[in-house]
Amino acid sequence: MGLLGFYFLPSGRISRRGFWLGFIGLLVIELLFNLWLGLTMGGIDYTNPDAAHLTKSGFQLALLINLIFTFPLFVILAKRFHDRNKGAIWAVPFLLAYLAVIGASIVGWLGMDTPPAPPGLAIAFVETALLIWILIELGLMRGTPGVNRYGADPLAR
Repeated sequence: MGLLGFYFLPSGRISRRGFWLGFIGLLVIELLFNLWLGLTMGGIDYTNPDAAHLTKSGFQLALLINLIFTFPLFVILAKRFHDRNKGAIWAVPFLLAYLAVIGASIVGWLGMDTPPAPPGLAIAFVETALLIWILIELGLMRGTPGVNRYGADPLAR
């Protein structure tokens, strides 16, 4: 399976190692995009907490980048859930919370310039709780040994 298949084809299974490499890889790429946006579209000085934040168009572009990364994230989660012999539907609660955080950012409940609003904090709390569950379930627990309904064991040699 090539890199494109790894991030864009939700069938099959991946090991914990594949999950961590894919998850961290997506995170690093997304952070680099957001860093680039901060440096080019907002003039952010990351060493000064009082410096200006992203312009409105930069903030909107950052949200768009986060949306673009949603599908590859879903694919990685789906493949790992497959390794645990669970359907991709198990990834939906986390993805809904992830999208809700993006939505809360759009409406101003979560942002860089103002304190978070209570609904935004509640959404962020739910997303954080689901992230902890995802990291334990997919990042620490072993997959199903041998063949399951989603394919061969990725650890089988």
